[in-house]
Amino acid sequence: MTRILTLSAALAAVTALAACEPAAPSDPAHNIPTGQYVLVGIGSDTVPQRNVGLTINADGSISGQAPCNHYTATQTAEPPAFALSPVTNTRMACSGRAAELENRYFAALAQANGIKYEGGVLAITGPTYLTFEPGYRKDQ
Repeated sequence: MTRILTLSAALAAVTALAACEPAAPSDPAHNIPTGQYVLVGIGSDTVPQRNVGLTINADGSISGQAPCNHYTATQTAEPPAFALSPVTNTRMACSGRAAELENRYFAALAQANGIKYEGGVLAITGPTYLTFEPGYRKDQ
């Protein structure tokens, strides 16, 4: 009886955790799940601060917040290709490591040419890879 209760509790926990991740698309090369993502890697570097967020909207636009500024753009290519309209962002003062990360991030977005979602990871590809996981940006 204890095993049945333990298995039931484990199944409930797994089901609850699965609800947190965007639904996996049927064709990962072309369909990218909408929702909230957090940047965990830029190029070969990790982003342990988790202070860059990205939202993929159903209308093809993206938005989010980098370490200092909010941003928005429109995806103009059909996945798995990736191309953005010019990224518009607020002009808040930014310095130090936050400014370095933000500048690298916006430059990588501007040069990106591919997007894919596989195994719970969103990758925006180009000369510099951007790696995201489902989730929310950490507020400063």
